[in-house]
Amino acid sequence: MRRRFHLGALAGLALMATGVAATPAMARAPRGHGVPPVPPPTLDVASFQAQAAQYVGKPVRIEGCTITSANSGGADCATFRIADLPGKVDWNGAIPLDGPTMEEASFRKAQQICGDTGQHEQCRADVTGVVYDPFGDMGVQGQRNFELRQVRIHWLAEPAPKKGDTRHPMRQAAR
Repeated sequence: MRRRFHLGALAGLALMATGVAATPAMARAPRGHGVPPVPPPTLDVASFQAQAAQYVGKPVRIEGCTITSANSGGADCATFRIADLPGKVDWNGAIPLDGPTMEEASFRKAQQICGDTGQHEQCRADVTGVVYDPFGDMGVQGQRNFELRQVRIHWLAEPAPKKGDTRHPMRQAAR
């Protein structure tokens, strides 16, 4: 009859044979009980524009923007002035979001519902991404135009129902 030893038992036997006492440093850290990651700093668009240089290469979260101008190259995280008039773009500021490095689901949804420059409720979002300085990488001195890469969009509103969608949400959930 063969018995299999647990690797931990073998290691313990080896330690006893060598005369080394087990120390707390030798113990394994319990799985899933590590230190939670530090959340990225949270900014609004105006704060980002003023402070982006100190966050180059670091993740940030931008709150309270509207995703606009979504196309194959990316999108913008924009804020609008309070006195906006219908049909007139009156941006308070915008942060370019790099499309090729954006999370695929975020990018696809942005292109589907936020392709123009208007302020639409279904395009309200917070975004997280890594601050990038394209002009700094090219060696350009002076004015900077920072953008976000590796973006994930956190949508704040549900998209408007599609025309012809006659399903009732409660009936659908009951199925």
